[in-house]
Amino acid sequence: MFGTLPRAGLVAAASVALALGSVAGGGSAALAAPARAAASPHWAPAATARIHPGSSVVIAGTSCVAGFVLRSGHRVFLSVPASCTGVSSGKPTDGCSEAQVPGGTPVTIQGARHPGTIVYSSFTQMQLHSETRRNRCQNNSLSLIQLDRRDVRRTNPSVPLLGGPVGVATSAPPQGAQLYAYIKSSTTAVATKSKAGGWAQEMVPAASAGTTDLGSPVLTSNGKALGMVTIVQQTNAGPSVVSRLDHELRYLRRIRGFHHVHLVSGTASYKPPAV
Repeated sequence: MFGTLPRAGLVAAASVALALGSVAGGGSAALAAPARAAASPHWAPAATARIHPGSSVVIAGTSCVAGFVLRSGHRVFLSVPASCTGVSSGKPTDGCSEAQVPGGTPVTIQGARHPGTIVYSSFTQMQLHSETRRNRCQNNSLSLIQLDRRDVRRTNPSVPLLGGPVGVATSAPPQGAQLYAYIKSSTTAVATKSKAGGWAQEMVPAASAGTTDLGSPVLTSNGKALGMVTIVQQTNAGPSVVSRLDHELRYLRRIRGFHHVHLVSGTASYKPPAV
């Protein structure tokens, strides 16, 4: 559906960056302003929220899943893999060359009454900064959808059936560790190996993930947000790949207008199912 970005494509990516700097409500000057303390949003109850981690989203005809709820001041975002805003095959992707939809693209969100808006893509940013490091190009896969402020009250940051997250995981789980994911429903997974200098974690989920499950949230055994499913199983017995959220957020916070974006912890207590 999308090709790679040659030299001319980087020029197009620059125009995307201009869009990213203006769609968040108030233009680039507003994005450059320092974050001010803002009251916590009034979240919907976890049991009845229409929008939450695991909600389906459709971006330019591509369906995937919202991973986590993030926030900066009054702005509230849903995270999705950057491959959902470009290539949706669920196969390994080079984010340093893959095309992306423009910033400002409207997004249909399950349970929302108003469209969301694409405001950030790690793929676009890496292309603008001529990134070539393989670990990042293949695994820094984060896009942000800004919710319409009228839909924030229909949202809850808790992962359905699991609760949490209770923060961001800052280290890789040991091989064989139990993980929990929301792939259409709550499911377990086993961590296999960390790779790409810590940017990615392989896991074998009990429930297989298809291309429309890209973005499914994955939690550690103690409820920390490990990341989203960004590469699905390529063989029946093969692993899925989770891009590490802590690395992606560290990169995101270098970008003007996103210095203060943080994960929102779930309001529902983390209660993993008995294994």
